[in-house]
Amino acid sequence: MDASAYCEAESWDQIIKELNTDCVAIRDSRYNLVVHLVTSAVGALHFYLKEKGNNPARTESPEEATHLDDLLSKAWVGHPYVEVIDNSTDFDGKIRRVKEAICARIGIDVGDRLHLESKKRKFLVKSLKSDEEFPTFQDFDVRHDYLDSPDPYSQIRIRKRGQNGKYAYTCTVRKFVKGEMAETRRQITSKEYDVILYFKTLRQTRSFRKPHNGL
Repeated sequence: MDASAYCEAESWDQIIKELNTDCVAIRDSRYNLVVHLVTSAVGALHFYLKEKGNNPARTESPEEATHLDDLLSKAWVGHPYVEVIDNSTDFDGKIRRVKEAICARIGIDVGDRLHLESKKRKFLVKSLKSDEEFPTFQDFDVRHDYLDSPDPYSQIRIRKRGQNGKYAYTCTVRKFVKGEMAETRRQITSKEYDVILYFKTLRQTRSFRKPHNGL
């Protein structure tokens, strides 16, 4: 998806067409997590100018770097797990936040070793403002199917998530391991999804959602 920030929309559409793929497939089905490190031109200009002076390969002005950074981050809008790491801390703190994001995504409990004030939270809201008041976002259709499990304390779920008729598929298993709830999630193909859905023991526990995904 990064390449889309460096060409016109028409050129990117042509590339996608020639590769016989689509944005949902290459954005959502390849990566379990996307970590975007904001350029130092935004919030740490001194370091950008210092690095630019020592690196002849870095040709962008701070304004150009800022514009490209914005395009790159927006290219990943829609992926279900995007972490944006800004320059609100020093570089060591920035790296710690990257490590924390990765550990959190793969389910490694690091305790307070990478503790940060910012935590992911979800809220149930009564109403939303108009779309114009939100930053860039995309709408998605999501279907969850919950499968019967021989273990009453475990949960197995398959998910179909996509837009415009293009989908990515995952299978999530939650179960207790040594007294703690552990979660594993893996990408599955559309054929695997269809087979699981066909042969599943019908408990008919299903949910549909239409979430907004943005930065």
